[in-house]
Parts: sequence; structure tokens; C-alpha cells
Amino acid sequence: MSSRRSSAKPPFPEGDRARSWVDAAQVRFAAWLRRRGPVHPPLTLGYRQIYILPTRFGWLVGLLLFAMLLGSLNFNNNLGLFTTFLVAGIGLLSMHIAHRNLDGVRVAGCVPGQTFAGAPLELSITLRDTRDRARRGLVAESKRLSPAAGVDLAASASAETALSIPTRRRGWMEIPRIRLRTRHPLGWFEAWSWFWPEHKVLVWPRPADQAPPLLTSGSSDSRNRSGDESDEFHGLRDWREGDPLHRIAWKASQRHQHLLARQFTRPERDRIILRLTDAPGRSLEERISILARWVMEAERNEFEYGMELGATTIEPGSGEAHRIRCLDALGEFG
Repeated sequence: MSSRRSSAKPPFPEGDRARSWVDAAQVRFAAWLRRRGPVHPPLTLGYRQIYILPTRFGWLVGLLLFAMLLGSLNFNNNLGLFTTFLVAGIGLLSMHIAHRNLDGVRVAGCVPGQTFAGAPLELSITLRDTRDRARRGLVAESKRLSPAAGVDLAASASAETALSIPTRRRGWMEIPRIRLRTRHPLGWFEAWSWFWPEHKVLVWPRPADQAPPLLTSGSSDSRNRSGDESDEFHGLRDWREGDPLHRIAWKASQRHQHLLARQFTRPERDRIILRLTDAPGRSLEERISILARWVMEAERNEFEYGMELGATTIEPGSGEAHRIRCLDALGEFG
């Protein structure tokens, strides 16, 4: 009886090894860039931080000029030689202008916005000219698949541009390296520089597209409490010593022959507690997504809502700051 060896080969993590090499190369490259100058805004770009190479179109122009040079020398064509050297001189001048277009640009700041997982993150970049000259065709882009953001900068002025960075999952996310480039004036050369925003962004969980209705039974409180002029008008009552004069209803007081004051009430909002244990779902991420939807619905319906999320408890409240606090807790959970 012959024994058969298994022909299956042991799994070899080629993809993991390739990714580790790429990550190691990026770490070394980032360390090399940091040795050449500051990389975190605010920073002013100098000659050691600006790199320049021909574009694809620039390489084609260079090959065309080389062919023109060979042809002019072969046929002893002075007009061809003149044209070749003239165009080459224009190209060298455009290279210096492209480098000069970035030299002295100050990246004054990078302010990230707030977003949900799967939605683009808006990064506001402020650029400033420090050399009293206009800058044309500045483009900011990230290494990820995101659209570039272009801006023109007037002399001794500031300008803002917004860069959209894609997000994938909730939690803390490091903003990737930003590349600031220009191809001004002819597009034959591209000058660029890199910088790293120091901010980390907390990405909120994406609200579920379909979620059960809010559990509001037994949580409603319809009592009223006294309020001010920004609340609902409740009625009139006799004016008492100590009431502010601006609350006196003069027309009604004249009709009734005694002073009447306007009374305002503030109805208590419905109060609900959002619990992770009440959210249905097959996984933790689905339940957190449903909780995020409940937070949005409670805020839209002007409820006072709190949250019980594991060991974290958030007291009932409302408003934009309270909504952000609840979403931040969901983004950090786990």
C-alpha cells in the first residue's frame, strides 16, 4: 500500500511579506523626509523640501528635442538648431519657475472636519505666501484615491482649499501624507513637497440605513416649567413685585385696568436612554450603527437622550455638543 504525500503546499504569506516591505520602505522614506526639514504644519517650504521632475508630457518634449537636435546636426540645419535650443531654454526656464512657485509657500494649518465612516473627510488646508509673489496652480492631494484640490494664491495673501479624504471604518484615523504640487507654467515639470498633519480624526460609525424605531415608551415627561421669552407663551397673570418691566402686557393691562404680566413655559422634552443592549444586530458593528441612527433620530425629534454604552454612561441632554459627545463615544467604543 503506497502512501501518498499531500500535494498541498504550506501557505506562504507573499502578500503579507510584500506589504511589510512596502511599509518598511515608507517608514524609511518618511524618516529621510523629516531629516530634510519640518514636515508638520505650520511650516514654510524651502529648497530642501521641494522636489522636481519632468512630467510625462515633459519627457515627450525632451525626446522630441533630442530628435530635433540629431536631425539638425545631421543635415547641418541652423534654423533647426536654433529652434531646438530655444525650446530647450524655455523648458529650463519653466523648470525654475515651477520650483519658484512652491518656494516660500507656508502651510499655515490643516483643520480636519467630522464625518461618518464611509463618507469623505473634509480637510481644510490654509496656504500663505511669504515672498510677495503670486502662486498659480497649487494642488493638494493625498496618497489615497481622493480628488485633488487646486488653489491660486495671491501675493502676500492667504487662501484655503478643502481636500476630501475617504474613510472606511469608525475609530481613530491618522490623516495620510499630503502632497502639495504645481505644474505651472507649461506643465513640462512638476514640483512637489510633502507634509504630515499632526491631527488624528475620530471617525463616527455610519448610521444604519434601516433601524427599529426609538424606544420612547414610559420615557415621556409632559410637565412644564417656567421659562423666558425664548420659550412658549403660556398666558397672562397678575403682575407681582419683582417681575421685570419688559414682561408687562401694556395693552391687556389697559383693558383690564390693572397690570398683567406675560407668562412663558418650557415643556419638558421626552427623555430616553439609548442602550447598546437594546439595539438588535448580528454583530457589534451593526448594533453600534443602529445606535448612531437612534442618536440622529433623537436629536432630530428634539428628545433629551442619554446613552449606556458598556461601562460608559452619558446623562440625558440635547443639542449639537451632546450629539457630538454621543457619536464620539460610539466611535471610540471597543
